[in-house]
Amino acid sequence: MKPVIKTKEPNTEQEHLAESPVKKFRCKLCGKEFGRNTHLVHHVRIHTGEAPFICDLCGRSFRCADWLKMHSNVHTSEKRKNLKNYVCGECGKKFPGSTSLQSHQYKHRGERPFACAHCDKKFFSQTNLNRHHKDSHSGKRFCCSVCGCGFSRLTTLQKHSRIHTGERPFSCPDCGKTFPYKYTLNMHLKLHATKKIM
Repeated sequence: MKPVIKTKEPNTEQEHLAESPVKKFRCKLCGKEFGRNTHLVHHVRIHTGEAPFICDLCGRSFRCADWLKMHSNVHTSEKRKNLKNYVCGECGKKFPGSTSLQSHQYKHRGERPFACAHCDKKFFSQTNLNRHHKDSHSGKRFCCSVCGCGFSRLTTLQKHSRIHTGERPFSCPDCGKTFPYKYTLNMHLKLHATKKIM
């Protein structure tokens, strides 16, 4: 005779709810439901294209802070540092590959060999050209309410809107000067670093 295996059935409504939480947050765009509002917020970014977590080192953007943290290991891991075998002859900066070294050397020479086929803008690298093409020329779903400029990503529209609002959220810890973009603050900080060396 085979042994009978008893499975515990939830005997109260409260026990049943504890095992399967009620999904009360619904996506208005696709109808998918979530148990937590934060999960819905992350999900909605799939539809909007919003990626508010941006890597300061390479500019890649992510929908979740955790994804940015995982990505940052690409830049900080020892393995990655040890692979930087390509050295710039002018400034000594190291790069993981010949392509990134070449793009860097274009900056020294002031060359922008990667031209956009849709407008007159030129770039140091294919990566920057691809990013420009995605932001400016492919499916402009996000429109500026002030000037009508269109953008493919919400984050790009948000950055653009600072032109109109005058918002300068990034400030220098040394002199207090403010900047509209993280990139311009970083360039300013390099000036401070150069003055300290001299």
